[in-house]
Amino acid sequence: MIRLKSALTALITAACVFAAPPMLDTDTLVTMALEHSPDLNISRAALEAARQNTRRAVAGYLPRIDLSASAGSAGVKNDAKSTRTDQSGTLIAGTLSASQLLLDFGKTSGAICAASFEADASYEALSQAVSDKIYDVKRAYYDALRAQSLIRVNRENVTLNEQQLHRAERYFAAGIRTKIDVTDARVNLIDAQLKLQDAEYELRRARIALERVVGTAPYGGNYTLQSIDANTSDLYGTLPPIDQPLDALEAFAYAHRPTLRQYADLTRSAEAGMDSAAGNYLPSIALQASYTRNATDEALELYFPEQQWGAGVGLQWNLFEGMRSDATYRYARAEVIRSRAVYNDMKLRIQKEVADAHTMTLKRHDGVKLSQSLAEAAREKFVQARKRYEYGLSDYIELQQARQGYINAASSLVVHYYDFYIALARRDRATGK
Repeated sequence: MIRLKSALTALITAACVFAAPPMLDTDTLVTMALEHSPDLNISRAALEAARQNTRRAVAGYLPRIDLSASAGSAGVKNDAKSTRTDQSGTLIAGTLSASQLLLDFGKTSGAICAASFEADASYEALSQAVSDKIYDVKRAYYDALRAQSLIRVNRENVTLNEQQLHRAERYFAAGIRTKIDVTDARVNLIDAQLKLQDAEYELRRARIALERVVGTAPYGGNYTLQSIDANTSDLYGTLPPIDQPLDALEAFAYAHRPTLRQYADLTRSAEAGMDSAAGNYLPSIALQASYTRNATDEALELYFPEQQWGAGVGLQWNLFEGMRSDATYRYARAEVIRSRAVYNDMKLRIQKEVADAHTMTLKRHDGVKLSQSLAEAAREKFVQARKRYEYGLSDYIELQQARQGYINAASSLVVHYYDFYIALARRDRATGK
């Protein structure tokens, strides 16, 4: 029985070791990034701070209760001849006071609204940070897939050069071709191997960049990326449609871009702050009450009553504080003007960003179509050049140019294909999708 358990344990361990690494797509990577990225935690902390600031502003409308206590010595001295007094003793005092703001002409309500709109702006800032993170993950993901696909292209290049070297050696042995063809084939093979090695290192760099954006190395780096161009010869036919007009994209961005909503909330916050600052010119009215209880020596009972209380409505009006109220109000008004200008400027920036992203998406889309046509034509030319070389109708230079032209076209197709998806992700970010 023990041997059976040991065998099963060993079998399970071996299965785990040799199991295929998990395959990750963009949705999985985005979920990991939203959980592990430190920069998003900064935005979340800023949002929490803004919400607590709103709670602090709301406290201005809630009752305030204070308790104070003291213990020590007290004395009373009067040098008037008719009522000469000189008494001292121990005094223990406790006071419970309460106040409730009744009216301050918008000072507190403006502060509450300003803090609330600022919290809303922090939420939109977090939403924009999430949108930026999604774009960064997609861009890094497509960069890694592009590097991965270029490895396949360079492997094909190595294979073609290996075949050519083998062919040149046979032709030279048969006396059909000269030694220079063998030398050229060997040089081109080494060059293709070097490019393959460079492509493999580029994939490592791309994966490191992806892991930095995600905030962690998934599964300790033991993972594969789900390719979106696997087993297809018609890359252009797999592209999603991009037939939305520019004006529709701009309208969508104005309604859904978190950054624009953030600056709209900041403008409302500045306007509420100006209303709060205007309240400094007017008085504040509050309900106030207090209760005090004293414990003293017998000699001081006449001067410190055992219990004392009071209640009433108090008015406080600051008539002059060195132009502070006026400066505060003018500063708040300037902030309103600045916030409105920033909002309008951001709207223009978003309009340009959407237009640039849409134009680049169209450019990359058409680039994939032309690159695929070029790759197909270059491959056909290479096949024809190889036949001409085999029949002795052309030299090695023509064959090498055709082969290199095909590899360059295949690489260009891969680059344009993933550049399109990066451009599409950028357009989605620009429009707030």
